[in-house]
Amino acid sequence: MYEYITIIIVSVWITISLIYGGLLWMKRKEVPDRSRTYLSVLCFLTAIGISNYIVAAIRHDVADYSHQLLLPELTIGGLWAISMFVCYPIEVMRPRGLRGRWLALLFLPSLLATLPAVFGMHFQALHSWADLWAHIGEFNVLLRLLCLAMLTFMSLILLFIPYNWRKSSADYRWIRRTTFVAQGITILFYANVLSNLPIFFYLHMLWGLCAGIFFYYFELVVRLLPPAEVEQKPSEPSQTEYAVSEAADRDDYWPRICQVMDEWEEWRNPNTTVETVSRALGTNRNYVGRCIREHTGMTFNDYMNRKRIDFIAAQLRRDPQQDHKTLYFEAGFRSRTAAYRNFVKFMGTSPTDFAARL
Repeated sequence: MYEYITIIIVSVWITISLIYGGLLWMKRKEVPDRSRTYLSVLCFLTAIGISNYIVAAIRHDVADYSHQLLLPELTIGGLWAISMFVCYPIEVMRPRGLRGRWLALLFLPSLLATLPAVFGMHFQALHSWADLWAHIGEFNVLLRLLCLAMLTFMSLILLFIPYNWRKSSADYRWIRRTTFVAQGITILFYANVLSNLPIFFYLHMLWGLCAGIFFYYFELVVRLLPPAEVEQKPSEPSQTEYAVSEAADRDDYWPRICQVMDEWEEWRNPNTTVETVSRALGTNRNYVGRCIREHTGMTFNDYMNRKRIDFIAAQLRRDPQQDHKTLYFEAGFRSRTAAYRNFVKFMGTSPTDFAARL
């Protein structure tokens, strides 16, 4: 029964991976970076890897092969897969930044872990935790455990990579979600290679399918691409500059909020939140939110989105033929659905109809 369920799940997984990979490969030139190339290659390689795993399992005896702990093919292959996986979000965060020595450095752990197997090192078969503890000091076992440790590091690496939001299609929310996806893949992979329970293999495959749907939807429906030349705004004010404004008016935060929003145009930053503004002003989020509500009658998020929509509308009045998606990006949105929804909310019509009337 287990073998039949496994074959069905793996067949579906391979089919969908190949479809996703093919569609993304055909649309790879629509983006100004290599993100879709990396994602499509990942789909192809994982489909090939899983196929090879199933073939090897059938060749060696499915029951014995699939129930081993820390299978070298899975453990080292998992490190290669997570390395290829993080190439995609890094390229989204830092367009055209992952090349040369940085790309080599990213795959160096996977390459070093593979070399012993290439040169014929024997890997001890582990069928239980007792076997694992009995051989814990052997290099081939330590190598596989080190691969698992590197998996954890690779799944968290996105949180430590600085990125320029002026040129990136990502924001902090998307980065956190992508890190969560990577952590889910890693945890279920651990459970799969460290146990004999088929349920973890199924969950790992299911999580991978959901991740593929998430990124495919992001690429083809949600993602806004940066224009070829993004206008460079002045850098954010320093704490000293904020302090000067603070000295001018200590009783009302509204003048300082206006300075941050109007002079420095913080609404263009997709990562600006009431917390970031309140920290910059040296107060708490409640004061900032209450001040904005008293002066505008809007919440902080509505106030930010209203400024973004006003910018888009002003640009369309100048030139109704402008590309809407480029304006969405320049205004601080990183989702075309969010931009469209807010435009309809504040202007009472769609961007297309608004431009047509002009």
